[in-house]
Amino acid sequence: MTLAVTVCKGQEEINFKVGYLPNHNYTLTQKQTSQNIITYIASDEILGKLKSSGIENPTITKDTAQIKSISKTGALDGKEFPIYVEMLESNNPRLVSGSKFYGKSIQGTTKIDSISSPSMTEEKKRMLLPLMESMINQIKYPTKKIAVGESFEQKNPMVLPIADVTIEIEINSIYTLKKVENGVGYFDIVQDYIITSATKDYAMEVNGTGKGQIDYDIEKQFFTKFYLEVEMNLQTELEVFSIELQTKSITDQTTQIKKASR
Repeated sequence: MTLAVTVCKGQEEINFKVGYLPNHNYTLTQKQTSQNIITYIASDEILGKLKSSGIENPTITKDTAQIKSISKTGALDGKEFPIYVEMLESNNPRLVSGSKFYGKSIQGTTKIDSISSPSMTEEKKRMLLPLMESMINQIKYPTKKIAVGESFEQKNPMVLPIADVTIEIEINSIYTLKKVENGVGYFDIVQDYIITSATKDYAMEVNGTGKGQIDYDIEKQFFTKFYLEVEMNLQTELEVFSIELQTKSITDQTTQIKKASR
């Protein structure tokens, strides 16, 4: 990950640091909607074979993922504190409702030690444990003073599988602090996407943009709102046909933060 900071003059600034605090409860509600349109470009013979196999052209898929969870942190012990995450509601087949994750936060990094689930096999638990840990620690934000009008830039990888090709994409995100009111820092997000590599030597082109907003609770050092709209187009020429992929997604996430009762 690379980080670039652009400093502009501003009358207000905040101490920006994102992470869990000890002895707090975080109730997260997330809804993600997406639509994918895949168009196949090929000879009539190939398109006929796709149709006979039950593949529509174009193929349009829509999906809505909803998750509600609570994360509870315990007392600070040296440089770490325990963390417990429970899935309260979920239509994600991997993160089933009632699943519980136990671990600890060590200097801002979360380590998941075990999983409890009413329906998950031990094999699925072993597979999900590193995935859940990776999801929590996926994005690391800088710790610094940020003034109104200042921006910082982050680059993060994303893997996109399509057909028999695995495409690695770099997400370039620019966060700009627009204003500070009543203990909240309001950020705008702008993203763009570029291909960094693919597993096969096919001609590919990707262009995409993302726009959104973040509300940052200065005292609690955490985002209370995250909203992002993404549009991405991909074109690739495979061995026997070409594919055009258009994808749109909206992520709408809120987090309620409360100090834990003693």
